[in-house]
Amino acid sequence: MTDSIELKRDIAVTHDEFYRLIIKTIIDNHLLKIDLENANVSFPFLNGHVNINLENQLTRKIASLTIHHTPMTFVFHGLAKDEVDAYLQKFNTTFHKGGG
Repeated sequence: MTDSIELKRDIAVTHDEFYRLIIKTIIDNHLLKIDLENANVSFPFLNGHVNINLENQLTRKIASLTIHHTPMTFVFHGLAKDEVDAYLQKFNTTFHKGGG
């Protein structure tokens, strides 16, 4: 186990979509703390804690297609790499959008 692991991602979601879906990534979603003013969520996970900080929502334009996306930073406190991987697998499944 390490003290903390930090990962950066850029996910094709709006802030509203993120807040709606993040609840589905943890079993005890009543423990989820959402700070809209600072664009941050935090919650306990297994024997540690997860913080996710959202940056400003951005728009990418490809021809006539507009894609909203949000860069974000995950900070995992007190979790082993396999525990981080377990959470990220659930996160990725929850936030996966249709297509290919």
